[in-house]
Amino acid sequence: MRILFLTLRADIGGGPEHLCQLLQHLPSDIEPIVACPRDEPYFSRYSTLVGAGNVLTVPHRTFRLGALFQLARAVRARNVDLVHSHGKGAGIYSRLLSLQTGVPSVHTFHGLHVGEYGAVKKALYLLVERILGWFTARAICVSDGERQLIEAARFIAPEKLRTVVNGVAIPQQRPPIAPPPPLRIISVSRYDHQKYPELVVDIANALRRLHPQLSFLISVLGDGDKRHRCQELIDEASLGDFVHLPGPTSHPRDAFRNAHVYLSTSRWEGMPLAVLEAMSEGLPVVATDVVGNRDVVRDGKNGLLFPLDEPETAAASLVAMSETSLRTAAGQKAREMVQEHYSVAQMAAKTAAVYDEIARRG
Repeated sequence: MRILFLTLRADIGGGPEHLCQLLQHLPSDIEPIVACPRDEPYFSRYSTLVGAGNVLTVPHRTFRLGALFQLARAVRARNVDLVHSHGKGAGIYSRLLSLQTGVPSVHTFHGLHVGEYGAVKKALYLLVERILGWFTARAICVSDGERQLIEAARFIAPEKLRTVVNGVAIPQQRPPIAPPPPLRIISVSRYDHQKYPELVVDIANALRRLHPQLSFLISVLGDGDKRHRCQELIDEASLGDFVHLPGPTSHPRDAFRNAHVYLSTSRWEGMPLAVLEAMSEGLPVVATDVVGNRDVVRDGKNGLLFPLDEPETAAASLVAMSETSLRTAAGQKAREMVQEHYSVAQMAAKTAAVYDEIARRG
């Protein structure tokens, strides 16, 4: 089976990493072609995995008719059997490609991203998705929570939905004991509305004000439009000794292995890949109680959840995790949960089963 994998991002992020992991673990009878922007580091990584001649270039997070027509020509010329898109923008291309060429499409949502939309924009987006749903053979939800949201939105037939939870590579051995104090708190985040990085500053303020006895350092890896504003908030609050914004990294696991706790401040998630990666490294998680996070964080077991609008509760959770025995036990449970339910091999096998289902139907 020859499959065109389509994404409008190849920069650092969970979506591009998800596709990279999927490509590495596909069954041998699948011949992958990738269409993505010429972003790094994943453009090069995809080229290495599938061969430079099997990587097509599309615009970064932009829809262009010219790119759609070029992809349609490539689908026909290369005898593509199936198109699998990842993310909202790529999903527009893939379903229109199916309409143009008759090749079936599979779309993975990676989150229902309407949290920052006003009423009119949200209604228009859902209308577009309802139309595109007619040309979708199967749609993949990456968590049960995401599937419930999509079913409630009623823009695609429920019988077309399949749940395939995200998977991550799992180290064979648990990493060595975490470094000594201060409490090292790590987060990997795009600086945008969904990831809500400003909340980190509120949490740091609450930690310093309510728990002055705790010595801590929060590092937020990543980049985006709001990074400059977050740095301004840190400077205004005189938090420079407590919160660092070191920028993006293509090797977040090195940072996980030098940390004690993972912090997620997202307003919503599909299935948080960075959270799963941190858990696979034995880190307990303190996270917002939202879809995606609550699918993987079992409150009081492998981590702690806090309401989105309560930075004080998040601060108290981080203080609780400063206690070594609780943190160690939660980290062990986090790693065990990923080993049992969220391996990349399981994810790839279940995704391939969706492809086989469509092939049998055809």
